[in-house]
Amino acid sequence: MSAGKGGAGSSSSSCCHASKRGTCVTVSSMAFVIGLLLLAFYAFGDDTTLQVVCVVFRHGDRTPTETYPTDPYKNKNWQDGWGMLTAEGKRQMYTLGKYLRQRYDTFVSRLYSPGETWMESSANDRCLMSAQVLLAGLYPPTGHQVWNDELPWQPIPVHSTPRALDKLIVMKKPCPRYEWEKTKAYQTREIKQIDEENADLYSYLTQNTGKNISTILDVELLFNTLEIEEKNGLALPEWTKSVYPDRMKTLAAKSLAIFTHTPEMKKLYGGPLVKLITQQLSSKRSTALATAAGAPGRKLFLYSAHDVTLVSAWRTLGFAELLKPDYGAALMFEMHIVESKRFEVKLFYLNNTWLQRPRQLEVPNCGKPCSLDKFVDLMTPVLPDDWETECQM
Repeated sequence: MSAGKGGAGSSSSSCCHASKRGTCVTVSSMAFVIGLLLLAFYAFGDDTTLQVVCVVFRHGDRTPTETYPTDPYKNKNWQDGWGMLTAEGKRQMYTLGKYLRQRYDTFVSRLYSPGETWMESSANDRCLMSAQVLLAGLYPPTGHQVWNDELPWQPIPVHSTPRALDKLIVMKKPCPRYEWEKTKAYQTREIKQIDEENADLYSYLTQNTGKNISTILDVELLFNTLEIEEKNGLALPEWTKSVYPDRMKTLAAKSLAIFTHTPEMKKLYGGPLVKLITQQLSSKRSTALATAAGAPGRKLFLYSAHDVTLVSAWRTLGFAELLKPDYGAALMFEMHIVESKRFEVKLFYLNNTWLQRPRQLEVPNCGKPCSLDKFVDLMTPVLPDDWETECQM
């Protein structure tokens, strides 16, 4: 979908803006080391009660996917290609993998096992690459899995579904009912009021970009391009100073939220992934209750996704706060057994992998602690029973 705030690259982007690229690479490398140290400090978790973990994360820093007619950099040669993972993005994903290793080191074996960990990705190249680099940080080869002394890496499967069939991560599988609901959402009084209140901004951006800007989605896509250019040390045009980033960023966050504007849209757009995660938590409880020595089977489910994936899951969970995820942002679902037959859900949000620790969230109306039964009851109304059927008009 779209890019969000540059999170892991933000500490180096100001350097890029003010200095030569070589200096910025040095600062970025220093930030990478500092990030690893901080994440080691912030890695925490009670593995003695932990049963299963599901992590939905946004891909790393990327190049632009589009430009605009008056863009002074529209003919720039992005060496990694358009919409591709950058070196900074690779560092972010490697850091996230190292963080997950530190956080769950006693929960997940250091030896990769296909029966223990599952990685699923959007079919976008930047997501597939992000998944691979994260796994490199999470599972550096050790013991018999060292196959090449010159390469501290091992191949690990990354599963994906073609974009046109994906209803979990990139959500591009055709759903006529959802498209109808989305069209209605753009016509609601709430969204029309946003358009009216920002008519001057739309006109200003249209005039200065040479591109028709008439919706919050248009603003979001332009914001993403400007943000990436700025992060790469490119001086933005003078006209951007009065509107970028603050005013445009607020609208960009609202644009991401509109994809789950109504309960029906949450069910059809964010619901499939949240339903899958809910099923994974419930299934692990069933196996835990059936065995005395702890639940066997997979314990770690990873989903390499987009900012809109995170926002849609966030809103399907019941959160109303506007979210513009950084690169590498992650939603972490944990299920713990606190008594012999009592299970709790803990939810954490890590906005970036550099200077922030994960924030523990309180699932709306679930209470603290949030029991698995209560969590399932809360989610049920916004989860599809039969997505294929419910997508029909």
